[in-house]
Amino acid sequence: MNEDIKIESRDLNLWYGEMQALKNVTIAIPENKVTAMIGPSGCGKSTFIRCINRMNDLIKNCRVTGELLFGGRNIYDRDVDVVALRKSIGMVFQKPNPFPMSIYENIAYGPRIHGICGGDELDGTVEASIRAAALWDEVSGILDRSALDLSGGQQLAALHRTNACSKA
Repeated sequence: MNEDIKIESRDLNLWYGEMQALKNVTIAIPENKVTAMIGPSGCGKSTFIRCINRMNDLIKNCRVTGELLFGGRNIYDRDVDVVALRKSIGMVFQKPNPFPMSIYENIAYGPRIHGICGGDELDGTVEASIRAAALWDEVSGILDRSALDLSGGQQLAALHRTNACSKA
């Protein structure tokens, strides 16, 4: 492998159920270079980018074949620690992109992967993040509901504040 290549896909395919969204994607992305994904709406740009830190693992009936290498290692190998992978590969999206899990779990996800495992500390971090986003009065009673149920503005406020808190 060329040592300047950081991310490489080889014949990457992805299906959502029966619908194939990516077909034999092969690309080498060099380290420390700007790479742009350009194409029409619906051509698979975001789907491919979501593959890079295995965000599609959270989608029911999603199946991936082929190879996607990060630093020369296939990130879809069974023994890959997905949490460690996501610590190395951050994702920033143009619009809020909550995980398909509860409001609480979306907010707790970042602190958990950085060592806050539960109990009062995690609950306090989640509450502080939601209060900082000025959403506590609206969502404190529904933290077990899907974050996908929040309005676009609520998602933006919550996820923006959560990202700021998890970087601190």
